[in-house]
Amino acid sequence: MIIESIVPQSAGSLSVAVLAFLMLIVQITFFFRKPRSGWYIWGAATSFASMIYAIGIFLEYNTTAGSLNRFAGLLEFTALLLLVHCFYGFTLTYLGMPQRRYHLWAGCFHVFVLIILWSTNLIVSDSFAVRNFLWLARPFIEPEVGALGPAFEAYIMLAAIGVIILWLKAKSLTTRQRVLYLSGIIFWYALGIHDGLASLGVPTVQYLMEYGFLVFAIIVDWGVFHNYIDISAEDKYRVITEFANDAIMVIQDGKTIFGNPACSRLIGHPVTDTAVEELIKIIVPEDRKKILKHKDNLLSVNFSDSLQVRIKRDDSEEKNVEIRLSSISYRNKPAAMAVIRDITERIRNENTYRETEEKLIRLKKMESLGLLAGGVAHDLNNVLAGIVSYPDILLMTMPEDSKLRKPIETMQQSGLKAAAIVQDLLTVARGVAINKEPFKLNDLISEYLKSPEYKKLLQYHPQVTVKEELDPELLNIKGSTDHVRKVLMNLISNAAEAIEGKGTVVVATMNRYIDKPLSGCNDISIGEYAVLVIEDSGRGISPDDINRIFEPFYTKKIMGRSGTGLGLTVVWNIMQDHDGCINVTSGKEGTRFELYFPITREKAADKVSVPLGKLYGNGETVLVIDDVQSQREISCGMLETLHYKALSVSGGEEAVEYLKEHTVDLLLLDMIMDPGINGRETYARIKKIHPQQKAIIFSGFAETEQVKETQRLGAGRYIKKPLILEELGLAIKEELRK
Repeated sequence: MIIESIVPQSAGSLSVAVLAFLMLIVQITFFFRKPRSGWYIWGAATSFASMIYAIGIFLEYNTTAGSLNRFAGLLEFTALLLLVHCFYGFTLTYLGMPQRRYHLWAGCFHVFVLIILWSTNLIVSDSFAVRNFLWLARPFIEPEVGALGPAFEAYIMLAAIGVIILWLKAKSLTTRQRVLYLSGIIFWYALGIHDGLASLGVPTVQYLMEYGFLVFAIIVDWGVFHNYIDISAEDKYRVITEFANDAIMVIQDGKTIFGNPACSRLIGHPVTDTAVEELIKIIVPEDRKKILKHKDNLLSVNFSDSLQVRIKRDDSEEKNVEIRLSSISYRNKPAAMAVIRDITERIRNENTYRETEEKLIRLKKMESLGLLAGGVAHDLNNVLAGIVSYPDILLMTMPEDSKLRKPIETMQQSGLKAAAIVQDLLTVARGVAINKEPFKLNDLISEYLKSPEYKKLLQYHPQVTVKEELDPELLNIKGSTDHVRKVLMNLISNAAEAIEGKGTVVVATMNRYIDKPLSGCNDISIGEYAVLVIEDSGRGISPDDINRIFEPFYTKKIMGRSGTGLGLTVVWNIMQDHDGCINVTSGKEGTRFELYFPITREKAADKVSVPLGKLYGNGETVLVIDDVQSQREISCGMLETLHYKALSVSGGEEAVEYLKEHTVDLLLLDMIMDPGINGRETYARIKKIHPQQKAIIFSGFAETEQVKETQRLGAGRYIKKPLILEELGLAIKEELRK
């Protein structure tokens, strides 16, 4: 009763069932896409009947006498009846003949036959026959035909002959159509005769009529499709192009004779014979000459070409399109076809890719420059240490009325300016140590606009007016005031120098919520930003230069005027270090820089100058660990000035050996020492000897991962060279209080 093993020869029946099912799905899909045609639904019904018949044969191959085998026989006879009805449905629809009466009477009759078939054993009996087909692994068992079985089979054969007569008498068919369908029916008949002989006991191979059904179903589908698309040349192209996203138009004899729906959407109204001229009108004037050069080709044949243009309708945004032109045959006459594809998104992606590539090249260039600048800056910081730090010590012990005070202060200021240039190099190298804290951007701007540097700038540019438009509700930002002040100074200086004669520089701030990428800030995160705007009424920046203004040493300033070519590079790097971005727009009316700083809800701390007396120590011992002798001497001198007992060693290994026998209250630890172990390794070894050892880190390089690891080991604040007396004193006090 159940299937215990599968006969290999039954695989053909199963394959037919699967193929028929796939054809059914395809035909139903096409039917719903083309609801005006009934041919596909009858083709689908034919495939369904073939599938049922094949399933019945498969079950008979693989079951013994019993209810399941009889059920398979009922499926076969049901499929035969459905096939007859489907054949007539397809034929009458295809030939355009009346079919309502047939479906009414034949439908009622077929339902009546099905009731008899499934409720009695008059057509399919309860007894079983065994067929010994050639080359079959085991006997084929099927239900015997009942009393009305021969009449049923005769009806099927006569109905099939009726279908053949209809196809022979049809006058609307071409020879190809007639031969095609009659060949399919005759092939099915031949296989049916074979199966009839097999059922009479004639030695032969297994049942084959299911393959005839499948072949006929394939022929029906093939014929329907080709007949449908051959109704007219216009329908042929419409079937292919109706759902295409590309606009397609066919030009013949100087006129547009076909356009798909996408073409109508492109030009904004239904396609007419003047669609080519209408397309030319919506091409932007700068690109129109490209298409005009091809117009003669567009209206002729024997060519193939492509071009890219921009189009702009009054009711839509500008788009980039690609037009491909080629010669074709349409309605058996030469014609030209234009395929127009919207490539706006592709162009946008290509531009994004190019910008990303340029950014990577710029970053690589910055990295290479950083290797050079970092090394030079480190050496310069050590040299400048004496110029910046010793004046602090001298001024502390010098009377206020001393004649040497002014020259020493001038020397110190010169050293600080040189140190600022070194900081620019380190900023370009992304190797500067940045201490970030919450502050008010408006206060920083107001402070700069009162500074001597700003007043000197106005003296150089007396005809330039600077306007302030600061938002009083501006939110705080977190960063380095020294670096943001440098950004402000560079941009205002550049803005003033860009103005020839009278002009205005606007310094504005505002709060802004960003929820989508900006033109110059594709990587900006969603959130709140404090925006600094520097806008001038100068000559503007040329399109060729605007993409290179942030490159190191790229400058268009006249020789002899201020500028090293690092100003905007420093600005760009500082904004990167502050997780911000810059949006630059420029034209004949001037240039506008918009700088976006992420806001913070932390409150800005008020800076109070610490009296020198509060920086003094109580004779605590501080060990200076630095590989540069001059730096050790300067550091020790500053420590002694601050009333600390200063000791020094020239490297990490020496410090470890010293501390094996001695103790100190604090380490002043340089991070980069050559040769020998670095600051992190030095501190790690010392911690094994004195687990509670306190330390302060100092260096001229950035706060690297090595610095952070050292701080995680227990080290305190990180301060940068050259050392400032007040900053050093505060850092020591803070660490010793822990």
